Amino acid sequence: MPSPVLDLVTARRWAVTARVMLGSARERIDALNVFPVADGDTGTNMYLTIDGALEFVRGQFELGAGTERLDGGLALIARGMLLGARGNSGVILSQLTKGLSDAVGPGLDEAGPEEVTVAFETAARTAYDALAHPVEGTILTVARAAAEGARAAVDRGRPLYGVAEDAEGLTVLDVVREALEGARQALGQTPELLPALGVAGVVDAGGAGLVVVIEALEAVLSGRAHLAAEDLPTWWQLPPGSPQERTARCQHDGLAGGAGLDGHEVVDGDVEVMYLLTQTDPERADRLRAHLARIGSSVVVAGGPEDYQVHVHLDDPRAAVEAGTFAGLVEHVRLTSLVDGDDLDHLLGPGRGDAGDGLEGQAPPQDLAVVACGLGDGVHELLRSAGAEVVPSGPRHRASAGQLLAAMWASGARHVVLLPNDGDTVMVARAAAQEAAEEGLDVRVVATTTLVQGLAALAVLDPEADPDAAVAAMREAALGCRSGALTRAERAATTPVGPCAPGQWLGIVDHAIVAVADELDEAARAVLESLDLSDAELLTVLAGEDAAADDLTAVLADVCGVHPALEVLQVSGGQPTYRYLIGAE
Repeated sequence: MPSPVLDLVTARRWAVTARVMLGSARERIDALNVFPVADGDTGTNMYLTIDGALEFVRGQFELGAGTERLDGGLALIARGMLLGARGNSGVILSQLTKGLSDAVGPGLDEAGPEEVTVAFETAARTAYDALAHPVEGTILTVARAAAEGARAAVDRGRPLYGVAEDAEGLTVLDVVREALEGARQALGQTPELLPALGVAGVVDAGGAGLVVVIEALEAVLSGRAHLAAEDLPTWWQLPPGSPQERTARCQHDGLAGGAGLDGHEVVDGDVEVMYLLTQTDPERADRLRAHLARIGSSVVVAGGPEDYQVHVHLDDPRAAVEAGTFAGLVEHVRLTSLVDGDDLDHLLGPGRGDAGDGLEGQAPPQDLAVVACGLGDGVHELLRSAGAEVVPSGPRHRASAGQLLAAMWASGARHVVLLPNDGDTVMVARAAAQEAAEEGLDVRVVATTTLVQGLAALAVLDPEADPDAAVAAMREAALGCRSGALTRAERAATTPVGPCAPGQWLGIVDHAIVAVADELDEAARAVLESLDLSDAELLTVLAGEDAAADDLTAVLADVCGVHPALEVLQVSGGQPTYRYLIGAE
């Protein structure tokens, strides 16, 4: 029986299997959240990261990208994972594939034990380096243990138990099994390393998700039957270069006959790209239109509100498809060489030929733009009125790195400030900023972990200032804003101030629970006391989607009586999850 190998087909099956297994486990992983507020979505973030990667690969596959060798296929999957990454756990997960991609040399058809081990080590090292204050007992610990298990197997040269399946020595399966064993043991120890997990009696959610992904790889290498095998797309199973494969990925006469990417000479690299964009909305379609207009010409994004026909002329068709992936689901990609100057705008339907063609007549691009995350109609209006491009993102609906990258490119500015406004999106923002920097865009991340910090940073925004000075002022304002929140407990839990039951009010300051109460006013008073308003000048109160007009009237009146110089700004934010968000500056 031949030894199991990690080749391109195996890598594809791993991605699909991991998606299926995370899809089955996502709710259980989400439920491991020890915070009694429904803002923990680790399992969902990891599932959507892989799901987004597969959609990205599917769109690129129609162009023939990454279809023949392991290095190209892994690079394509790795980029899709990065662009699809949601939440800190999604970014760390994406590093595993990137580590494998980086370890595989050009032209290599199979990854061996050393390459797989380097992938685990790279993922763990990158995850630790990305955090200013790494915390043990989290996915970081599990990632490091997996890497240590893999390295121990390689250094030993044989499996820890039994004999090597390959008579010549250690196999990739042996390495993955020991990485999995190390990860499982580390996951079981996370409650001992992180007190909050021990009190709640659960393991770390991100670590659990990583174990599932490694289990998927072990299952594929072991050849065990799994439902995911039936879900492998047919266009991924076709032998590279076969007529069927060419038909599947070349959806029009030009490419099927050998034009464009498949070998036909294209004058100046000019290609006409057309595709159907589905599962989107007008806001993302507008952002796609602006993005395409800056990288191509003859831009049309027509239709709506959920389905759009996209058309653009540009040098690199992959860039157009990638941009569409940020905005929705790309289907029916068609490419045509412009060597003979044929105009196919008529294929888009009557009246669509010149709609949205470029950005002519608009103001020239600005030097400094701000991209900010947030949820809620009122929140979006606040952010826009303060001068920011808005990407809908927040608890349980977090944006991907690709969506942030698309918004940055669509801004057209040479310098971009990125405000994640959420602790679980900071790493995603930094990943998007790094990707943008590699493509020539100057991006600064102001690591705002709450929405009110983001609003404080925007309040001092000076678009005409030197970027360094503007960013320094925004960071100082964000650091000077103390954040509070009021919400109901979703589950029973033990908190630093005692146990809470579902439905009780929670007062939160700087991500720590400071009050558990049966009445909203009691929790609100505890929050305001913990914020220490003695030196505050402005108190911002954002009312959520379930807030009532007079909820905090009495409490705020008392606060103004004690601090007569304090300015109180009450705004309808419409944000989910948190009834009130409070900022003291």
